[in-house]
Amino acid sequence: MSTSTPLIQIKRLAAPDHNLAAELVDDFSSAAQPPDHMQRFLQNPDNYLLTATINGATAGFLLAHALDRLKEDAQKMFIYEIEVAKQYRRKGIGRALIRHIVALARQRKMLSAFVLTNRANNAAVELYRATGATVPNDDDVLFEYRL
Repeated sequence: MSTSTPLIQIKRLAAPDHNLAAELVDDFSSAAQPPDHMQRFLQNPDNYLLTATINGATAGFLLAHALDRLKEDAQKMFIYEIEVAKQYRRKGIGRALIRHIVALARQRKMLSAFVLTNRANNAAVELYRATGATVPNDDDVLFEYRL
């Protein structure tokens, strides 16, 4: 008996997909959002919400934002969040989502794509390294203002 790699389909959601986006947020975070909020969010061309499906079932998503640079007429892609449903982990979903967003950033001629995580998040560190990401400055520190 041979095992085959599942066919992963990646789609960037757009404003007409606002109901799907609202379901996605609710399914993965239990934080229900009204479809009109999701429609406004998806209308912004600098917001990227990608879904990964296998046989029509949502397996994961990636949220990213295109960030304008002040000192040059260019953008960087900030990969803000990536989630894969437990039953689909270790099946290439995260890698497919990363490859897709990096390809979109390259297509838009962005300077780079970047993502933040904790050193202790071994799964994330492994994923980002496996998809070609590097740590350019090992002494970077993230500061946050809680509002």
